[in-house]
Amino acid sequence: MKKLLYSVLILLAKNSISQSTGNIKGSITDGRSPLQQVTIALDQTNFSTTTDGKGEYLISKIPPGYYRLVISHIGYQSIERDITVKKDETVDYSYALQASTTEIPSVEVYGELRTSSIARLPEISGTTIYSGKKNEVLLLDSMNADLAQNRARDVFAGVPGISSWELDGSGTQTSVAARGLNPHRSWEFNVNQNGYNVNNDLYGYPEAMYNPPMEAVQEIQLIRGSAALQYGPQFGGMLNYIIKQPDTTRVLGFETQQTYGSFSTFNSYNAIGGAKGRFTYSGYFNYRSSDGWRHNSNYNFLNAYGSLHYKPTDKMDIGVEYSRENYIQKFAGGLTDSMFAANPRQSTRSRNYFNPMINLIALLLDYSINSRTRLNVKAYSLLGQRNMVIANPNLATNADTVIKALGSYAPRQINRDFYQSYTVDTRMIRKYNLFHNEGALSGGVKYSNISTDRRQNGTGTTATDFDLTQTGDYGINLLFRTVNYGVFLENLFRITNQLSVTPGIRYDYIRSTSNGTEHDAYNDFRPVSHSTSRNILVSGVGAQYKFAGSIDIYGNYSQAYRPILYSNLIIGSSTAVIDPNLKDASGQNLDIGIRGKIKNILNFDVSGFELSYKNRIGNITLTDGTGNPYTFTTNAGDARTKGVEAYLEIHLLNLKNEHTSSDLSIFSSYAYNDAKYLNGRSGKADLTGKTLEDAPQYISRSGINCTVKDITGTFYYSAVGGSWSDANNTAATEKNSGVGYVSPYQVLDFAMSYKFYDNYTIRIGIDNLTDHKYFTRRTETLVYLGKGVLPGDGRSVYFTFGAKF
Repeated sequence: MKKLLYSVLILLAKNSISQSTGNIKGSITDGRSPLQQVTIALDQTNFSTTTDGKGEYLISKIPPGYYRLVISHIGYQSIERDITVKKDETVDYSYALQASTTEIPSVEVYGELRTSSIARLPEISGTTIYSGKKNEVLLLDSMNADLAQNRARDVFAGVPGISSWELDGSGTQTSVAARGLNPHRSWEFNVNQNGYNVNNDLYGYPEAMYNPPMEAVQEIQLIRGSAALQYGPQFGGMLNYIIKQPDTTRVLGFETQQTYGSFSTFNSYNAIGGAKGRFTYSGYFNYRSSDGWRHNSNYNFLNAYGSLHYKPTDKMDIGVEYSRENYIQKFAGGLTDSMFAANPRQSTRSRNYFNPMINLIALLLDYSINSRTRLNVKAYSLLGQRNMVIANPNLATNADTVIKALGSYAPRQINRDFYQSYTVDTRMIRKYNLFHNEGALSGGVKYSNISTDRRQNGTGTTATDFDLTQTGDYGINLLFRTVNYGVFLENLFRITNQLSVTPGIRYDYIRSTSNGTEHDAYNDFRPVSHSTSRNILVSGVGAQYKFAGSIDIYGNYSQAYRPILYSNLIIGSSTAVIDPNLKDASGQNLDIGIRGKIKNILNFDVSGFELSYKNRIGNITLTDGTGNPYTFTTNAGDARTKGVEAYLEIHLLNLKNEHTSSDLSIFSSYAYNDAKYLNGRSGKADLTGKTLEDAPQYISRSGINCTVKDITGTFYYSAVGGSWSDANNTAATEKNSGVGYVSPYQVLDFAMSYKFYDNYTIRIGIDNLTDHKYFTRRTETLVYLGKGVLPGDGRSVYFTFGAKF
């Protein structure tokens, strides 16, 4: 009897222990075959194991909590991911490792997807909470696309609703947006690189003129809608470029990619990286040049990056990073509709140049104080300038030609901006137990001091090359300053193992000033002195419910804010007028959706959204007393975009065998936008019911990917609905082609790659396979681009040779 009682007690004790722990299991492959003897460990614990002959592993009886999973194997790049272990649950974390000596597509999957180039962020990563937020992670090493020319329509193809402006085929500027927002230089997003901001001034001049080359990018993170609380009150959310990490198993690694293409296109990307002791370093240099598809559209692009990190202890990482971008690009200018129809490659401007020079410097500290507390500090600066040399023939039909009376061209206009920004961003997260579930409190403070020295309408030379020589005074000479103090708090409450809620709040103090002189129509200089202070409080909440397996329902609500921009205060065209009574804009985002995967066969994310935009600043086309049209920039009215965003990916060969080495997959991302003005009137223009400008009714991107052994072929198909370029939906005319309807268009791209001898890759591709004639934008107020239609590029071919050692 005593023995029986003792046995029962032991059984009950074992059952009690097992009931209070969780397990982690998964499989590790090299992308095609299982890997044996891979080490899997939980950082700063005694839990570890290795994979068996099938590449599978199991770590059992783990106390519930947050851990860092470390996966390492000789000859392969190590992976570290934050994971959550819950009571009575077994979590599956499977990965495809990237060889340090072989160029194999990286399939880093955050525990969500394994065979896709699209992943999801974990509920918590570093000091940031992503639970309940709509997000996508683009894994560029897994993409078979034209990365050499930053082909945004293909890179972002897996993200539903991303609209892309194609000013030309250079890829020097990435202009993307979603949900009826303006794509201009991605200024509705908080654009980051490695977690620090690259927008020039989020609250005064948010254009992101810096773009890293896609060959250097490991992944692109997009957190839409409710990112305002953690990153700033942008309507679009956050876009973060993560630069490739070096191979820490080597002292020196080298990667090169050389691309040759149509119109004398040449791209050279070269990178090094490695580790020695507690030091890790990496760097790359990228040069790209082309004559361009259109006449007068040649460019020379330079981008460089260097990173040095030091780990004095296993818990601390200190780093310094430096990036530089510098290019000179000639802009062919806009066309009238009839000129576009006759020959979209033509150009009437041969002396327009655009030249940004951007330097990014970042000092980084990441410190795991203990297993539940983590600190992250970033101090960074953006220093640079933007230069424009403009010959303005006004209408596209007026060619920029030699003036017979002068025997030369007319003098050009010089516009120059000088940027200085200094920011310190400190964040901390604390994980804790509440009612037998682990929650997390994340908070941060941020300080920014930013200046923009704007000098415009200066008189330049009559030359034809890029020449910043000034022969007269600037018509505009203004100094803009922005000081920002920000603080945010978010808390992840786990109500049950399945249900979590994350409320948050953010406060920003913004002080904006402008001082200097501005030249008006009467040729005198008037002083400008303006100062505005704002106290902005926004809040939001996200929720997530997990079903069995890898499917969850998510929803979030977040307020947003958009102050008047410096560019809204300066006339950008001779036919533009600015409302002196402009007001800041505000609004909110609302999302609800379901996402997940079914085995390795089906990945999906389907959601509905509503974006409200109060006092939206827009351009209205009006007519003056003489009957001539002009653009009036004002608070056009209250706008609302509601719609559906859906992503679906199916791997057909996995229907019978999930572990096949070949792949045949189909993906489709689709967004429908019902974007309307709810009210608004200016002069005789009534905006009520008008379609929101720059908002295509639908955006559909799909593709087919086939992999057989070492050969991969991919087709990308983009179909984008029509949109209007001004708030009152004005039809285009030959005299005013800068506004009007942007017609629907379709573009087909193809890429094929071949990997051989482990270290080498060849890729060939055709962009705009059917040579479709289309344009994505009209412009009125940006003189350097040229008033009118801006054509997209026609058919082009490229060839890439890559190697890793």
